[in-house]
Amino acid sequence: MTLEATYWILLGAGLGLLVLAMLLGDAVDFLSFMDVDFGGDFGLAPVFYAATSAFGGGGLLALNAFETSAGASVLVGLGTGIVTGGITAFLFAALAHQEGKETFTTSELIGLKGRCSLAIGPGKVGRITVSHGGMTRTMSATSAENISSGEDVVVIDAIGGSLKVARANTTSSSEPGQGS
Repeated sequence: MTLEATYWILLGAGLGLLVLAMLLGDAVDFLSFMDVDFGGDFGLAPVFYAATSAFGGGGLLALNAFETSAGASVLVGLGTGIVTGGITAFLFAALAHQEGKETFTTSELIGLKGRCSLAIGPGKVGRITVSHGGMTRTMSATSAENISSGEDVVVIDAIGGSLKVARANTTSSSEPGQGS
């Protein structure tokens, strides 16, 4: 097998496996046994596949376009593979940092202040907005009193996916479930 054929095989296999890794995720990550951390929650396989295809492409470019010797084309292939692998690791780490963090439970909202966005009353479900974890969340809420839209509220209890609230200026520390 010639060096050029080897480069073509590496280029095709690397690109094919990279596309499969992007579509199927961990199903084609046979490198998960290696404990390599690029600062993100992603496998080593996409980085390896990108570096492999870049090695093949860089070697082909050096061999055919620049008409270098076999040794020089291997060095160019290695260089492009290392650089492309590094760029791929950086991009995957940046994407991993953009993913949403952990979810929350409604009980974590107890004690937080919010604002009524849809009127609430006894036996009537309304809506409130409350900030938690850097995000503004809109939640269903009930109350033992009438609360108009725009009034400030405090979450006093969480019942399933709904919240129980009271006016922010009328809450007392004797109410069940009140946080600080």
